Amino acid sequence: MRHQLTSHRKTVFEVVKESMDHPTARQVFDRAAQKAPRLSFATVYNSLKYLSDHGLIRQVSFGEDSIRYDGTLLRHDHLFCRNCHHVLDLMDMTIPSTNNFSLPAGFKVEEISLKISGLCEGCQQVEN
Repeated sequence: MRHQLTSHRKTVFEVVKESMDHPTARQVFDRAAQKAPRLSFATVYNSLKYLSDHGLIRQVSFGEDSIRYDGTLLRHDHLFCRNCHHVLDLMDMTIPSTNNFSLPAGFKVEEISLKISGLCEGCQQVEN
């Protein structure tokens, strides 16, 4: 299905697709505002919701206050540094088939995602 994107939604979409750091809504707004100075935060927020609801980008949650946006739609997982909040893609992780899980009868699996939290190399060095 093709989506007709308004100019603002297209700007937000492009920012997320170009960003490899899994930006927050605020970061998307800051970057989009450089391209379209009259863009409001509410418009960016609503555009992110529209784009994720329609499968054009992914919304990834790393806890209550850490929702990020991902323009990579290929199956992949994430590493999250709980200290500096850096997010890295894990493209080649093999997730076991749902046949290996004991699921309730009639449950239909739609998505399996893996989020690994820990400390990145830089944050480990700071702690030591």
